[in-house]
Amino acid sequence: MDDSVAAAGRELNDRDVRPRRALIGCSMLLASALAAAWPLAASAQGTDSYPMKPIRVIVPVVAGGGLDNVARMLAQQMSERLGQPLVVENRPGAAGVIGMDAVAKAAPDGYTLLFAAAPIALNTALGMKLPYDPDRDFAPISLAASLPVLFAVHPSTPYKSLADVVEASKRRPDGVAYAIANIGAVTRLIGETWKARTGANLTMVAYKGAGQAIQDVIGGTVPVIIDAMIPTGAHVGAGRLRGIAVGSERRSPLLPNVPTVVEQGHPELVGSGFYGLLAPAGTPPAIIAKLNATVVDAFAHSNIRERLVQQGYEVHASTPQAYTDFIRKEIERWTPVVKSAGIKLE
Repeated sequence: MDDSVAAAGRELNDRDVRPRRALIGCSMLLASALAAAWPLAASAQGTDSYPMKPIRVIVPVVAGGGLDNVARMLAQQMSERLGQPLVVENRPGAAGVIGMDAVAKAAPDGYTLLFAAAPIALNTALGMKLPYDPDRDFAPISLAASLPVLFAVHPSTPYKSLADVVEASKRRPDGVAYAIANIGAVTRLIGETWKARTGANLTMVAYKGAGQAIQDVIGGTVPVIIDAMIPTGAHVGAGRLRGIAVGSERRSPLLPNVPTVVEQGHPELVGSGFYGLLAPAGTPPAIIAKLNATVVDAFAHSNIRERLVQQGYEVHASTPQAYTDFIRKEIERWTPVVKSAGIKLE
């Protein structure tokens, strides 16, 4: 009798436990599904409401230069589209390293961005010891614009082309000197490439800024200069210098009569200073996509594209992947030039 009762009790318990186990299993599956879906839902919700406060845009140079001016033009247009201020903050120092490192270590929430120039790639190519990794610690948003290099000479010289300078350098025992505004800039790397590829007897004269370099070429102290389109292009337009080549694949609307390096058989001399927008690595892809779309729209539906082109810039408004690839290619391109030329920054 007791055994029967016990068996009956066990049967009742089994019948009761099986539904509870099934219910618990279903609840766990539902909880797992909700947990998996939650980040996507939260991300979508966060992107819809982003931005909810002002965005800092760190520019790693002093105020007033080309990078700063383009950053402020773009920030204004992006502010109008995003409904929140984009506040430009200048953080100069150490070839841009101070400002770039601040962004690399910022929270990846879309509220701290970087508007960087060529040193985002060149500092690595030049072998600088950096507190960040340009490939690992940033999420590129868009390559915004670039400023081609310009080869110019004093008007009293007989040089009308790159070939003229190369030939003259080989005839003269002391060669031909050329000025650059910054020893760690892309113009230095272009000059080293020009010398290596042609066997020209060229001597670099490095300055601490474009102003003095340009004045010395205008004054006849140095016959040749390799500099950015801004400000040297204005002196070519005014007749104080003669442009002999633009470091671009296409002629510049600013100086339509100056041939490109490609036209003169030197595609390896294509080069520019370039500006782009980045976020800290780990920033949600949806926020990166929203910021990229805002940059593209700003260039497509405002007058800043025309304003920049008239100044000598090339406007890009690229995809995040295109900007990522561009930075990597610049590092890969210039690293062997630095090693071959034995460039060491002190």
